[in-house]
Amino acid sequence: MAHTTIRRTAVAALAATTLLVGVTACSDNDAADPAVELTVTGDPAFEGPDGADTSNKTPDELAREQALAKVNDFYAVVGKLDGDAAAPIEQLDTVAGGPVLDSWRGDITLRRSQNVVGAGDVKVVDAKITDAGIPVGDDGKAISGPAWVHVRACTDISGMTWTKSDGSPAYDVNRPQFVLAQLTVRNAEWPDANGWRVTSDAAARYAPCDAP
Repeated sequence: MAHTTIRRTAVAALAATTLLVGVTACSDNDAADPAVELTVTGDPAFEGPDGADTSNKTPDELAREQALAKVNDFYAVVGKLDGDAAAPIEQLDTVAGGPVLDSWRGDITLRRSQNVVGAGDVKVVDAKITDAGIPVGDDGKAISGPAWVHVRACTDISGMTWTKSDGSPAYDVNRPQFVLAQLTVRNAEWPDANGWRVTSDAAARYAPCDAP
């Protein structure tokens, strides 16, 4: 069946909150187009895709919503694992893949071995979907194939802390308040909404960004 892969910049009016930033920088092979502004509004859970009215949405729109929701899920799981040493680290497998999965699994395991505990959260103050590749057929309907979305986010990390067992900080207290995250979210099982995983972060650790 003939098909095309949608790849264009577009606005998706969504928000990502309760984020924990600090992924080791990883490169991604897909080049991103110039960013398009994404207004940060709405509920942290993105009001979907579960239970949302998707009848009037294109596969491209749904994919972008699902990918951003997975970013939210990813950082929520990371925050939970960093704050609760008893939580199974295998939970990362449900939200991450590739270099990000390996990096965070190693970081969290190391912090747990050193009795370092995370607390607080991070707020996304500005976000953009910079590019996406979503397989669709000539009829505009979703077809099987690898899907991906690039997300550029400016986050406020001032509320996030890591603390050693003696009560001293286990992070750079001179870090910037606003930190850049450039994430790639992939779905090898598209159009299955459960297939999305955060796979890379191309931004350096604590790379600063400008809040709007």
